[in-house]
Amino acid sequence: MNGKKIFLDRQGNLPATPNVHIIKTEVDFLQWATDDTPILIQGEKLCAWAEAFYRLRGQSFEYLESSSDALRKVFPGLTSLQAKELTEKLEQTTISPDQITPVFILNHCYPDDLWLWKYEPSPEHAARWLIWLLEHTPTEAEAVILKKFASDMEMQAGEAPIKELYRATNAAQAETLLLRWLGAEEGADHAWDEFPLELPARWLSVVREVWMKRIIATNGLFFAKMLPFPLPLKLRQELARQTADYYREHSHALTREVLWQLQPYLNPSNLVDLEKHLPPPVPTDLPEDENAVLEWFEREYLPYRRWQAQFGDETARQTAVKLAQTFARWLLRRYPLWLLGGEHLSFQKSAHLTDLNTLTLCVILDGLPAWDAEWLVQELSARAPRLTLLRKMYCFTALPTVTEFAKDALLKGVPPLNAPQTTTLGKILPDNQSPKKHLQQAAAGEVWFWRVEQPDKAYHFEKEDKREREVQAKLISILSEIEEVAQTIPANIPLSILITSDHGRLLNPRSPHQLPVEEGMEAHGRVAWGNFQRNFPEAGFIVNENDGWVELYGERFGMSENLRIAWGEASFTVTNGTEAYPHGGLFPEEVIVPWFLFQRDVTHPKLEISLTGTGEADMNGDIFVYIVNGSSLELECQSIEFSHGAKLNVKWKIPPLSQRKFQASLTPWPPKSSKGKVDVSLLFLQPNGVTFTRKTEAALEVKVLYDQPDDLLKELGL
Repeated sequence: MNGKKIFLDRQGNLPATPNVHIIKTEVDFLQWATDDTPILIQGEKLCAWAEAFYRLRGQSFEYLESSSDALRKVFPGLTSLQAKELTEKLEQTTISPDQITPVFILNHCYPDDLWLWKYEPSPEHAARWLIWLLEHTPTEAEAVILKKFASDMEMQAGEAPIKELYRATNAAQAETLLLRWLGAEEGADHAWDEFPLELPARWLSVVREVWMKRIIATNGLFFAKMLPFPLPLKLRQELARQTADYYREHSHALTREVLWQLQPYLNPSNLVDLEKHLPPPVPTDLPEDENAVLEWFEREYLPYRRWQAQFGDETARQTAVKLAQTFARWLLRRYPLWLLGGEHLSFQKSAHLTDLNTLTLCVILDGLPAWDAEWLVQELSARAPRLTLLRKMYCFTALPTVTEFAKDALLKGVPPLNAPQTTTLGKILPDNQSPKKHLQQAAAGEVWFWRVEQPDKAYHFEKEDKREREVQAKLISILSEIEEVAQTIPANIPLSILITSDHGRLLNPRSPHQLPVEEGMEAHGRVAWGNFQRNFPEAGFIVNENDGWVELYGERFGMSENLRIAWGEASFTVTNGTEAYPHGGLFPEEVIVPWFLFQRDVTHPKLEISLTGTGEADMNGDIFVYIVNGSSLELECQSIEFSHGAKLNVKWKIPPLSQRKFQASLTPWPPKSSKGKVDVSLLFLQPNGVTFTRKTEAALEVKVLYDQPDDLLKELGL
């Protein structure tokens, strides 16, 4: 009796089931109620009697209804035909009413989308919900169930901003919300955070079309308006490409500020294509401070040099060469002092890699120039979302700027003079092999070096018409390997990935072979070395402008042999003709190399911000901004918007784990009515190009020069 199956059918319309006896009268019930035969009891009164009977005996039973009736009872909006349609999809004619839920039905209608019906509300779930609606055409019957499912999800979301996303129940509503989420429609909502999925190709095209309309309507300014918007990096890069397309057709509207905003998101060819319409300003005089020189290189010299190499005339070339030679003199005066200590040189930085307390993979890309490094860091940030660019900086490599000397110094943390008798700083992976399998047993605190012969080989040996494509192809292959490392190293091991190079290269596709290699000298590109004798001055170098070279006393510059280095853009004569993008010289693009540090699974930046100051109402005043950066990311504050309408465009750098105080002039100052309380929104840029905003309240003192009383009669005591 305990295992007896008992089914109750109030309506009395369920069909007979094999091996189940149908009970329609009290007599039948008394005859079959207590044996082991499965029974189906039909009729309202008989079911009520049977329910009381079995409850008293502690016997389980189950109510059944026809699937069609049950569906219409739970979902009153269904017609009989629609209920019949769903019944066929459920593939069962009878059902327990307790089973009738939207999830149960949708699991049968769309079994390939179980993930969507199973999980609770979240940004990722809401994004999948919108995309699902866009890519499916449910029947009218299914639409009734989907509306109930969406309503349940909205209720479960509570007060979370994503609850609005579940109000979409058809493709048209989903499209509207998707476009809002991606900032393509008016009313875009910052509260939903970044869209967490990759857009299907079809809908990326739709978004691009809407974006372009807004770009056109704003004369290209839409991109700047979108900088504070939480847009995924890949989509921001796509928006930048579209904006670049617009400015190619409307170059008169292009400004240096616009180009600087687009620069972190465009590949080198797109950037150069825009730069030809807007020659960068001639760089300012070279500063004295090392950090200021690196910033000068990145923001002034490199843009001008790239433009000059592509589009400049002879005057522009001579200007670039003069700037480079000024830099070379500055470098030669400083370099011997750096050898005494500090962290200006790349090998001095590599000596401290173990300080990171992580498993550190140092990727040494042979001859990676700054212009390729900028593109590479964009691509890696977009391809590997688990990797965050902590620091994007440049440093000075060892002299001479050729692999034979500079790479060994980088691996050992010492000048080339001391490298032969020094052990490496960490474990060296086999040349040009994938690092993934070798790192599986690596541990936190270890440093591994991965030496890659690219892009140097491509620059040296590819033909001119294929060179750029081949360089990018080689770098993409390397990026895939790095991305795989980030995915496969166990999550419990903190992972850092440093991307650097042993040397840069001259930004000249046709460096003439003009400098002779004398007997007893070896040469590579733009440098020759040997034990030639000279009477060097105290500075340790002699510039022979007429001969086209500078000679260095090797020991003073950390070398065992003396050096002869090209002073202009020529190379040493090994073969006739010219050499593309050689290296070995002293030009900034040869000496300054990337030092880009990524870390896996970094938390969001933690900031403390305060704004104070004093000014005259509606006029101007001085504002002081105090920022504490508690994160391991280097940040740049790009703009500050005030609720009373003022805005500051700035480029303030805040190093990781540091505090900075900045001062600026603010016009207009808040009005008297604000009482000094002003809402503020600050836009920050992370090294990988991701932007985010922080909101706070400024406490500003408002002075009134002529403070006229609100009630003159009251003031007079009348």
